[in-house]
Amino acid sequence: MENISRIKEKCVGCKSCEQSCPKHCISMVENKEGFWYPSVDEKSCIECKVCLKKCPVENTEFHRNEPHKVWAWRNKNDVDIMRSASGGAADSAAKTILQMGGVVYGAAYDEQLAVSHIEVTDEAEREKLQSSKYVQSDPKDSYTKVKQRLSEGKTVLFTGTPCQIAGLYAFLGGNPENLYTVDLICHGVPSPKFFKKYLEYQNKQTASRVIYFNFRSKDKRGWGTQYLL
Repeated sequence: MENISRIKEKCVGCKSCEQSCPKHCISMVENKEGFWYPSVDEKSCIECKVCLKKCPVENTEFHRNEPHKVWAWRNKNDVDIMRSASGGAADSAAKTILQMGGVVYGAAYDEQLAVSHIEVTDEAEREKLQSSKYVQSDPKDSYTKVKQRLSEGKTVLFTGTPCQIAGLYAFLGGNPENLYTVDLICHGVPSPKFFKKYLEYQNKQTASRVIYFNFRSKDKRGWGTQYLL
């Protein structure tokens, strides 16, 4: 059938198709390595092709490959710098948007240390988005929420990997004036399943439960790549 199932291994797991389907017949399932791929209920599919129209793989015009300007900036707040993986640029952008009364979306850990995109509307929640999480973040229904917030006239900031950003623009079908995005220089994302298994290994080794993980902690040696748990 003519639907998102034809994308196969080219899928980036952004979940735009799942959130776009008017019949809700697309679900994202894990492959053996723990990455998400779309599964279509062919009996419910009406071949409207909305899923293909909203897919960043199918619609490369939504990719932002050519920079108009190049900036270098660094957060001047020492506390925010220490909580960030590098220069705290994305965090300073998030702080600015929140001060404007806007809404911010980014990757955060939950209580089980699974990584997903959350909505942040106040300063108290902003800290959850600080520091890089080197694992694929589950977008969940964040694109749908962004669309709703934009329709309410809110200014929105969305941070994520380039394929997630492309997925968002494909989902929205354009570039809304009050939407700002920050995408990472990405070399690929590790599997959430692999990270979960690593945490389970650490739990077994220590006979306890890991409740905190930082992929690039500055606590011991400042700037670097050492992790802390």
